[in-house]
Amino acid sequence: MKIPFTEYQRRGIVPIAGLALAVYYFLALLPLSHRAERLDRPLQREWQKLSASLDQTNTLAIDFLRITNQLSETREAVRILENAKRDATARVQLDPALSGKINGLFQNDEYDNERDSQRNDLANLAKQAQVAIDPAVLTSYPEYTFDVKRSSYLWAALSFTDSLLRTAVSCKVTAIQALEVPPVLTNWPPVGSTEHLVEIPLHLEFTSSATNADKLLQCLPLRGDEARAAGLTNAPTNKPVLFIDRLVMQKQSRDKLDEVHVWLRAVGFVVRD
Repeated sequence: MKIPFTEYQRRGIVPIAGLALAVYYFLALLPLSHRAERLDRPLQREWQKLSASLDQTNTLAIDFLRITNQLSETREAVRILENAKRDATARVQLDPALSGKINGLFQNDEYDNERDSQRNDLANLAKQAQVAIDPAVLTSYPEYTFDVKRSSYLWAALSFTDSLLRTAVSCKVTAIQALEVPPVLTNWPPVGSTEHLVEIPLHLEFTSSATNADKLLQCLPLRGDEARAAGLTNAPTNKPVLFIDRLVMQKQSRDKLDEVHVWLRAVGFVVRD
């Protein structure tokens, strides 16, 4: 049987086309496939990490809707935290006059004069209110010594101390037995410290009726105007905010059921620039 010439052409082209496709596969498609696999490996690793972090063993079916919801919840939590941080920072801001002293040049004579003046005023206020104060309390006001490194913060310590004692007297506690202001200002901040708040603790021991002790505890975290508005005390408007860190309260005796003895650790804060 005679085969047409066109059939010869067709049969000749097919092997050539197949050979061309094979060459194209080995020279183009196969290297491209290997390159795509190499590019895909980092994605696969991150995909597996994401799956493991979500506790999903099936790496082919990650719940992206759940991830989106978690991300939204996280952003909302961060927003709430930032708002709380802003409110807390505003809460511990000090009176402008006190801040000016802290940021200004510390003068030992000026500080000693103010310290003596506040002690005398407190003694007179306690006498008028008939509150007994142990003499050692008045000598426990923070004072400047050569080992105090951050001397400007003594102004804050003095303000916190005087405010705590004045508030106690205004709330008519029965007696103030002891005051301690730990020397926390004797060290420089660590190099590279990110500390934004300087904590100044105060330890106070006093005896009072339970009602007046409760009034004092309510007053401490309030500013002066807030305490006045709440009808708790006639505290000065520049009263700084103090936070209750530790508290021990016990009945004074079986004969005086309403009288309590209190050990209090209050803390004031100074925002570092």
